[in-house]
Amino acid sequence: MKSRSRLGACVALYLAAGVAGGPVCYGPQVAAAVTWLASQDVIGVERAAEMMSQLLGVDVSTGYVSSCLARLDEALTASGFEPELKAALCEADVLGTDETPAPITPSGVAAETARTGADISNPHVFTVRTMRECTGGAGDLVWFGAAGTRTKKEITTFGILDNFAGVLVRDDFGGYVSYDDALAGVQQCLSHILRYLQDTIDIDPAKQLWARQAADALRSAIHALNTARRTGTAPDPDMITRLRKDYDQAVACGISINLSRPWPKGNHPGLILAKRLNRKADQVWLFTTRTDVPATNNASEGAIRGFKLAEKVSGCWRTLATLQRHCRIRSYLISARNHGRRPLHAIRDALNHTPWMPPRQTTASALAA
Repeated sequence: MKSRSRLGACVALYLAAGVAGGPVCYGPQVAAAVTWLASQDVIGVERAAEMMSQLLGVDVSTGYVSSCLARLDEALTASGFEPELKAALCEADVLGTDETPAPITPSGVAAETARTGADISNPHVFTVRTMRECTGGAGDLVWFGAAGTRTKKEITTFGILDNFAGVLVRDDFGGYVSYDDALAGVQQCLSHILRYLQDTIDIDPAKQLWARQAADALRSAIHALNTARRTGTAPDPDMITRLRKDYDQAVACGISINLSRPWPKGNHPGLILAKRLNRKADQVWLFTTRTDVPATNNASEGAIRGFKLAEKVSGCWRTLATLQRHCRIRSYLISARNHGRRPLHAIRDALNHTPWMPPRQTTASALAA
């Protein structure tokens, strides 16, 4: 009990400045710490309340934790942080995008549908991010958003890809394909393609050798570009040309040997894949012509993995609104952290109406001029 009392006394001294009135008073440091803990994908509101209760030796309710998250979200919304982040993303030269399912409770779906009439039959979390760290840069901006379905209509409402004209690194999900004509280029995620090629090899290793040849060419090109970035040199253009020729020959072989190959239903998977790789070869090999374009979309997949962890920890989200709130807060904290701002400082700044804001290329250009 003595140690618990001493801890309580220390907390009282620590929280002296800026303490708000009420039955229990917590200062800005505790509010920031609670908000940061609860915004982590692997902790959540209940665990954050329990952890702070044990640390402080007082009861911290889940209601208080939720109110802290709501305060930060309201501050970010009032400051216009999310529109600024989206505008900064639209100015980038290269972006990556990905999405993952995010289950919502049946009661939350029913309430949202009754309130807005929106379709929440397939809720997903989406991310759009810069890819600088993938190619040796720093200071990535990462945005998260949630919608009730995984459709092109929902992606359009985010207002990012419709206003973007750079290179998009992505998988081949159909919701993104319609943006291609307005983009400077598309880089197909080679991690996905290498998995598809391995699936084809597994069907029949002896008869699908073309897939192994194509995969070997891609892996060699990835290694060459990564080595060039690491050493600050240019990749050997003759080697890249040779690897591209090996790939093209392999894909042509894949089409030829699978044209008449029987399959229980429809065309042979090897034929379908080979035709797609032939049709989109320029999107597969774009990374060899631009050093600022990564070969894979692993960074986007890594950014969104936290929401999968949150699902494992908490099971599902209660409402679409709480999921969107979590997305907004994560966008702020991750992007601020990537630009050197510590989470607790970033939270206090936002609550004090002076939030960290993403740098804009137009602003930087104006200052340089």
